[in-house]
Amino acid sequence: MKSFVLFVSLALPGWALAQTAAPGARATPPPTTEQAAAAFAVSQPDEGSPFFAEREAAKLLANRTDLPIQAEQNSLAAFPKVKNSPDSSTAILGKFFTEMFASVNLRGLQATKTTEKLTIEPPTFSLTDRREVEGIYTLRNNTGQLIRLDYPTSQRIEIVTTDAEGKVVNRWSEDRAFKPQEGIVILNPKERIEYREKIPTRDLKPGQTYNVQADIAGYPEYISVKPITPQP
Repeated sequence: MKSFVLFVSLALPGWALAQTAAPGARATPPPTTEQAAAAFAVSQPDEGSPFFAEREAAKLLANRTDLPIQAEQNSLAAFPKVKNSPDSSTAILGKFFTEMFASVNLRGLQATKTTEKLTIEPPTFSLTDRREVEGIYTLRNNTGQLIRLDYPTSQRIEIVTTDAEGKVVNRWSEDRAFKPQEGIVILNPKERIEYREKIPTRDLKPGQTYNVQADIAGYPEYISVKPITPQP
């Protein structure tokens, strides 16, 4: 209504000026109410225009009552306007990422409690030149707690050499005598213990690969394996 009054107030002075500016000219009648309203009317879009097609499609969707049921059948949920609702977009995204990361095995990413390492010196050797090699075994405590190792005898380590078929070629403890006395070793957090022992090579054959495995006596879970291939 305000726009119509503004239009009439602007049109009337112009019409009056036109009557006086052109002497002898034919007077132009003032616009009627219908003509003034028509100037502000929105024309209907042409049926061939894309606006007409979009409007008709919108009207068709607005008149359909089966869309919520169809959306439910197609597992399409309309996001509610209520914040923190179980069906809100934030809740659905949170559930998605929670289920995705729940399938990840985070335990595998954690550091192991201990680290075992076996080194053979020298790493390559000739059976003609060496009758034995040195095995260096280390056990490291990666945790923040003490590790207690109990021994029934004076033996602290075991070293076994096997061939490609798993047959025992040499057992380090066979030709050694140990005192029958109990012992305890405490491994502090972030510390390690190291043992150096000689490994005989008299039963090895050149060119064949053997596995040398070392562990703490009575604790086979602290094992480390090192392959060796002696030369002629």
